Amino acid sequence: MKKRKKIIFILVVLYSIGLFVYISFTDFKYLKSGYHIIDNNVLIKQSIKINNKNIDYYKYQDYILISENSTNITLNDFKGFVSHFNNILIAEFSDFGYLFDRYKVSLNKSELNRIRYVHYIKPKEMDKYNVDQIVQRFWRAFNERRINIFYIPDHFKREKIIIEIKNKINNYNESIPNLIKVKDNISFLTAVVNTVFLTLYVPILAIIFLIMYIYFNPWSYVFLAIIYSFLSWIYWKKRFEKNKKILYAILLNILFGMLIYGTGYKYFYIYKISVIRGIKLLLITLPFVLFLVQIKNFKMKKKDIILSSVMLGVIAIYYILRSGNFGFSTMFERNIRDFLERTLIARPRFKELFAYLFVFTKPPTKFFEIFWNIGQSILFVSILDTFLHFQTPIYLGVLRTVNAFIIAYIVYKILSLMWREKNGKRN
Repeated sequence: MKKRKKIIFILVVLYSIGLFVYISFTDFKYLKSGYHIIDNNVLIKQSIKINNKNIDYYKYQDYILISENSTNITLNDFKGFVSHFNNILIAEFSDFGYLFDRYKVSLNKSELNRIRYVHYIKPKEMDKYNVDQIVQRFWRAFNERRINIFYIPDHFKREKIIIEIKNKINNYNESIPNLIKVKDNISFLTAVVNTVFLTLYVPILAIIFLIMYIYFNPWSYVFLAIIYSFLSWIYWKKRFEKNKKILYAILLNILFGMLIYGTGYKYFYIYKISVIRGIKLLLITLPFVLFLVQIKNFKMKKKDIILSSVMLGVIAIYYILRSGNFGFSTMFERNIRDFLERTLIARPRFKELFAYLFVFTKPPTKFFEIFWNIGQSILFVSILDTFLHFQTPIYLGVLRTVNAFIIAYIVYKILSLMWREKNGKRN
């Protein structure tokens, strides 16, 4: 049994490496095809009556761009609009773009096939941010979310922004480049690989995953990630933590992440046209289960239980708010993020860097083991969450994870040397 498990594990590793190479090569072709900046002078404003309601849109080349301020469109209105046109552009982060985020889960494949994103910045945001920050935002859309059409509204900064975008991002295209079509066979094959792999550990969960993949597809990816988060935790506690094999734990999570990513490698997901469901469940399930198990097995006074529950509750709320599409950040944080992106290409996640504090150190007392275990679990959950962002190229997910480990390790070593030197002088 052990020999068979080892052989299957090696085959899964080899498959994941091949998957990484294939997807990365496809992304290289996407980058080479370039990007297009909409010429505002060519936009032709028109309108159509749907359900006795006028819907404004712009005609541009062979495409239709829905007005960014169209917030009075209901789901039925939008479905009616989609039925009249084949090539529809949605302005990402526009007022209507946020509406579309809610509507897309109710659209069928035929309707979704007519839609793609353009990256858009509001005039009031152009007032707020400097040119470098705005250019970095468009770089992020092109490289991290596979959006290769830019819509920059009329503004006194517009020309300067366009010049700087062309200086920073290569392969400007005079016409709108096509999106590379992706077939579902890679996704299905990887789902089968995951099923076979999981059968070695938890056969019943492997079967449940395959059923969910076929019949409840948008929820299956998070379910798979939750399974892998628990497997990661078991491996960490049984094999890696005592021997300080932190790198092994990170590589195992990258392997799990690539398997998750390959399962979600579908046209609608990689271009953000459709969404998966339940990502927040991944972020909280393992930490919450660990908290419950530890509280149950830990002898504490009632006051300590209440205090630790309140502390973890506050941290959890902040953790959830800062995760996903609706996280908030200060201008100082934005500047740090932009700097890290320009320097490292793939910016490490702050919560991963924070979680390494609990991985590289030990709790001062037994009571604090609760917080240390939860802090460690956040690292593994965060890595897997990175690979659930199917719109982000897989090589950036790997690079982001590696960068976080390297930075955390260097900081830990520096602080350790400083601590030893300080204690040495005292002695």
